[in-house]
Amino acid sequence: MLINTVILFIRDTLPIFLLISFLLVQRQTTVKVILTGTITGLAMAIMLYINLSALSEVADGNGLEWAKGIALIVAFIAFCRYVVAEPVSLFSAWAVLSSITMVNAIHFIIYSVAYWPSQQADMSLMIGTIIGLGISCSVSVLLFFVLESTHSYFIKISMLAVFIGGQVANITVMAEQINLLNEQPRVWDTSSWLADDSEYGHFFNVLVGYEATPGPVYLAVYSFAVIVPLILKLSLRGRQRRKATGRSV
Repeated sequence: MLINTVILFIRDTLPIFLLISFLLVQRQTTVKVILTGTITGLAMAIMLYINLSALSEVADGNGLEWAKGIALIVAFIAFCRYVVAEPVSLFSAWAVLSSITMVNAIHFIIYSVAYWPSQQADMSLMIGTIIGLGISCSVSVLLFFVLESTHSYFIKISMLAVFIGGQVANITVMAEQINLLNEQPRVWDTSSWLADDSEYGHFFNVLVGYEATPGPVYLAVYSFAVIVPLILKLSLRGRQRRKATGRSV
């Protein structure tokens, strides 16, 4: 129970903490946006939980997976808007945070409601919660200071793009789970070095979308989700430079 709770925090709540850190170091992202985005995402996750029985009757019992997939697509579109908007689109930052918070928080809510009221909610569950929360807070604070010390805005946005890409690529994992996508051949297998179900495996999956046995579709979606926003950002910077050059001439 202790280890399961810690892993749950790393897998399902750490992404929210990391995303908050990623957004806080970006230009013009306000604390108000962070708070409202997080609260909105949690509220949507609670609404999903309340309507789980209804969702179970949608799409042959795969309504929750469809809802999460749609939310991740919304997060990706909002992130693309976020990187090209001048001035920065605070609504896009809010949409990214609320969507990803909802996707990750729903499983934590299901776990909490299922175990905390039961007899299995012993001291190990409470200790695991404290440890998991401490890990999530510590890692997010460390990430914030590391990114804050980086003076290159492009590095900051690139690391955020990698994080978002890892989240969006989970769409393919869910598609395989509900048989929407045929089981893919594995491009490589690094599970002997770093297994997906290990603590470090979960951590690197959250941070950079690590998969020990990725399929070609997973890699394609991951690459697309990382590269497209960066291309959009570089194109924007190129247009800005050309305009600045034209004015100086």
